Amino acid sequence: MIRSLYQLTNKGSLRALSFILAIVLTVSIFTHTEVFALNLGGISPIYTLLIFWSVATLWIHGIGLEIYSAIWKLLFLPLLAYFMAVIALGIIYF
Repeated sequence: MIRSLYQLTNKGSLRALSFILAIVLTVSIFTHTEVFALNLGGISPIYTLLIFWSVATLWIHGIGLEIYSAIWKLLFLPLLAYFMAVIALGIIYF
């Protein structure tokens, strides 16, 4: 089940999307530090950790590192990272 979910995103165009989202989210965090700290850091540190996890997952997937273990594939599942990145970008910019 996990392998089939991971295979859905193991395509070149989705890897490019991961790379672009990782760049945009990283730049957004560095350029909008006050908004990031006040809107996300003040609510709960768990949101901040989830955003950092999604950035790390998107970088890993976007660069093209191959994950073989099912446990690590579950931990770094790009579908969840896409969802979290879109929410974070929505909070930062809107």
